[in-house]
Amino acid sequence: MLPAKFRLKNKKDFNNVFQRGKTVSDEALVMKHKKTEGSMLQIGFSVGLKLSKKSSERNRVKRWMREAVRQLLGKIKTGRQIIFLINSKFPYEQINYELVRKKTEDLLMRAKLIK
Repeated sequence: MLPAKFRLKNKKDFNNVFQRGKTVSDEALVMKHKKTEGSMLQIGFSVGLKLSKKSSERNRVKRWMREAVRQLLGKIKTGRQIIFLINSKFPYEQINYELVRKKTEDLLMRAKLIK
């Protein structure tokens, strides 16, 4: 589980990252990130209804994303707000933990957010 101090929860912060953040994406995941004033790292996750109508399936994908990020916490640069999203056009049947883990690390590397 991702520690609470790293979670991005505030709706205002989410909207700010969505509007002003830079986007990096691939066929399965989308990452939006924004530099912040402090040295805190905050990470949020979002999975829309378009991926699946079942909340259990959306929650499973969010758990996979949180676990993938938790394993990389020591490597991610601080002073950022990051949001991970699942591309709603990607078929749910093809999503698994290994895919999410690999794509998460790839997006962080492409955005040069890994130390």
